[in-house]
Amino acid sequence: MRQHHQIVDGDVTTINVVETVEDIEPFLRFVEERNILGVDSETTGLDIYSTTHRLRVAQFGDHTTAWVVPVERGTAFVEATKTALLSTDRLVIQNASYDLQVFDRHLGVKMEELWPKVTDTKILAHLVDPRGKQEGGVGHSLEDLTRQYVDAEVASNVKSLMGSLAKTAKTTKGEVFAAIDYDDPMYQLYAGMDSILAARLLGKLTKLVPGVSNKLIKYEHKLAEVCAIMERTGFVLDVEYATMLSEKLHCDELDYVWKAGQMGCENVNSTEQVADVLESRGVAITGKTPTGRRKVDKVLLERLVDDGDEFAHAVVEAKKARKWRTTWVDGFLRQADSAGRCHASIQPLRARTARMSITGIPAQTLPASDNLVRNCFVAEHGHSICSVDYQAQELRVLAALSGDQTMQTAFKNGDDLHQITAAASGVDRKIGKMTNFLTVYGGGARNLSQQANIPLDLARQVIAGFDKAYPKVKPYSKKLQQDAQMRGEITTPSGRVLPVDKERPYAALNYMVQSTARDVTCAGLIRLHEQGFTPYLRLPIHDEILVSIPKDKAQWGSKKIAEIMSSNFKGVFMKTEAKVGDRSWGSLYE
Repeated sequence: MRQHHQIVDGDVTTINVVETVEDIEPFLRFVEERNILGVDSETTGLDIYSTTHRLRVAQFGDHTTAWVVPVERGTAFVEATKTALLSTDRLVIQNASYDLQVFDRHLGVKMEELWPKVTDTKILAHLVDPRGKQEGGVGHSLEDLTRQYVDAEVASNVKSLMGSLAKTAKTTKGEVFAAIDYDDPMYQLYAGMDSILAARLLGKLTKLVPGVSNKLIKYEHKLAEVCAIMERTGFVLDVEYATMLSEKLHCDELDYVWKAGQMGCENVNSTEQVADVLESRGVAITGKTPTGRRKVDKVLLERLVDDGDEFAHAVVEAKKARKWRTTWVDGFLRQADSAGRCHASIQPLRARTARMSITGIPAQTLPASDNLVRNCFVAEHGHSICSVDYQAQELRVLAALSGDQTMQTAFKNGDDLHQITAAASGVDRKIGKMTNFLTVYGGGARNLSQQANIPLDLARQVIAGFDKAYPKVKPYSKKLQQDAQMRGEITTPSGRVLPVDKERPYAALNYMVQSTARDVTCAGLIRLHEQGFTPYLRLPIHDEILVSIPKDKAQWGSKKIAEIMSSNFKGVFMKTEAKVGDRSWGSLYE
């Protein structure tokens, strides 16, 4: 057994490295003597469900001592790791969803057995400060948290070891985890330290979670469990269709690139070449980039397409075909597992407001009305794809939070809120709808003028009409702004504390509504889980849940899910609507 020592916050810590079967017995004694342990794993990469992914090492530790176990070396080490996971009363893990899925897939230890006794330090950190580093927050990675709360020197020197090893080996940081030998002392130090840091962070972060947010700890862990199960289940990829679509998009790209070339542009991705051709065709380019170059952006190109410009159309379509193929469709084909499933990464606590984020399957960023890319994914054999979403969720939340009777009555009676807003200012419904949502997002007359392409004076008139129609919304927004300016933060009904930048107090309303709407959706997800619907869930997409239900039960099942997800929030009914498609996800958009 090898040992490494490292000073952490003034304490000498010891990392014991299991090398032989004989080292397992003292490791298990260590585990038996403790009822709470920090846990971590080292794998060959982040794509848990790829055919080449392996679990290499498992680590267990307390504040001063860690054990590193080489799972990759055989059955005895695998069984010792399973014993440690199952026998320990409490497990502390940074980003638990990843490690629990690793243990589930490679050790056969089901997540459902471990989640009830897990505390995820990443969840605690988000409740302490939900801001990312780019927003002025601490950040939520283990390195960021170690630097802020444990030991800045360890964060800089130990957590950066794998990057240094990658440089030495002349490979990438992503690849070094698979290539490095278990016996490398720096790899062993890096691995063992993670479990010690997780154990130390538990004590630090638990004390910092605002008292009003304590009730969210259990809630966020349960939500993380539901999302992890959805990740594990995956979404069936129609490989034949995706392959065909990739080929079609490639042909489309080549076709439009050729058309652009016929008009004098060899490279549609060269802004300068595109600008030269546009100007030669009589287009005046007035915008400039920060570096002084001609600005040819999406807005200009789409305006030209609307005006019937063939060259602009060729450029837009060539870029679109390439993006859709390389970013989405080919990505799906690469990431599909051996069973033809793609496993999205669902991050329940991502934004400052705790709004969810999905990568891998970009459900939140796909074109709103497109079915071409969505047709890549299908329900299970014999199932139908169904969607259940909240109707005007953020506006309903605003009505509940502000207590505005006009807005609440409109929802209760099924009246058209967008038309009410439009009528209050003498504009069409489209502008009324834009005004409603712009208010939720914290925008004002100038934003409305730009988005609706109307004069600023008219935009001010429309905003004034909104304020008159819904008299309690503006005072509620002002109160939130005052709270934000005085305290630098606001607190949601669920107890979530949201920092608000003092130079942007107008964002307080948007933060409050967005975060509260997220909690409405997530509470619905948890209710679905508690009533046994988790196996049918595929993706949460903002205020929508995508599900796969046996075809003969699809109508009943989707309505039941809609019923469970609906709720009453502060006297306002959070209405849901179910939609049943065929087998493909895209069928919901036809």
